[in-house]
Amino acid sequence: MNSKEGRTFGNAWMYTALIGILKHVNIRVLYVFMSVCIIPITLLVSPGAKLTYSYYRKKKRMNCFVSLLWTYKNHVAFGQTVIDKFAMYAGHHFIVNYHGIDYFQHLSQQPSAFIQLSAHIGCSEIVGYSYDSIKPSNVLVYGGEHNDFMKYRESAFGNKNIKMIPVGAGEDHSEEIIEALDRNEIVHAFVDRFMNTKKTIISKLHGHTVRLAKGPFSIAVTRGLDVIMTCAMKETDGSYTTYMTPLFYDKNKEKRVQCQQLADAYTSEIEKLLLMYPDQWFNYSDIWVD
Repeated sequence: MNSKEGRTFGNAWMYTALIGILKHVNIRVLYVFMSVCIIPITLLVSPGAKLTYSYYRKKKRMNCFVSLLWTYKNHVAFGQTVIDKFAMYAGHHFIVNYHGIDYFQHLSQQPSAFIQLSAHIGCSEIVGYSYDSIKPSNVLVYGGEHNDFMKYRESAFGNKNIKMIPVGAGEDHSEEIIEALDRNEIVHAFVDRFMNTKKTIISKLHGHTVRLAKGPFSIAVTRGLDVIMTCAMKETDGSYTTYMTPLFYDKNKEKRVQCQQLADAYTSEIEKLLLMYPDQWFNYSDIWVD
């Protein structure tokens, strides 16, 4: 991932203007404007569009026309999730339904820390704005993000018991992560993007080899922590469905095997979700090996 990937497009006045509009304009009006006026241009200039087209064409084995159609649908869906995040900043509340929340609540009531993983599918950030966790959560976020956008995030998280730890921008925040785990809190990470190819682990997605960030898997295995995957997927009616799925691994195996089991369980869950929501793969970064 280069220094600009993962950064939200725009600046302070654009964010402020968008939030102001969302306070007075129906969100679906912006959906339509974005779909008709913004996405066609984006498809012509965005590197992510090429990667998305390649994903549908080569990984999902669709023909050229269908791949192009799904690339458009994918960018529309992504645009809607971005608008939804800013709508949250503007005070909008979405209906969020939960699958597997009992297991998450069980882990939250335990005295020990645990690892919560997400992927760039759907809009997992919605969960942070809509759910109050008993146990403090520390979310690893891209440190190269605009300061203005980070301030909106902090404001939206408010009193949700969530702290952001910036990573991947040249600064070492490993001590903050270790301290959070020592306090028996939650560490929430996205592992389907990485900065260092030497710190990755290989797994399979749609039968093709991918690289994942190894760090969160290694931390879980080294400390013997429970791991849960959380992804919030957008429904056609505008609501979200959050899937909270435990990722099991054999803690009696050697560490290398445990890491691989976690990585494979992680990609398996991504596959399941993409079968139900094929237009919500928003990882516009090349993680593919073959």
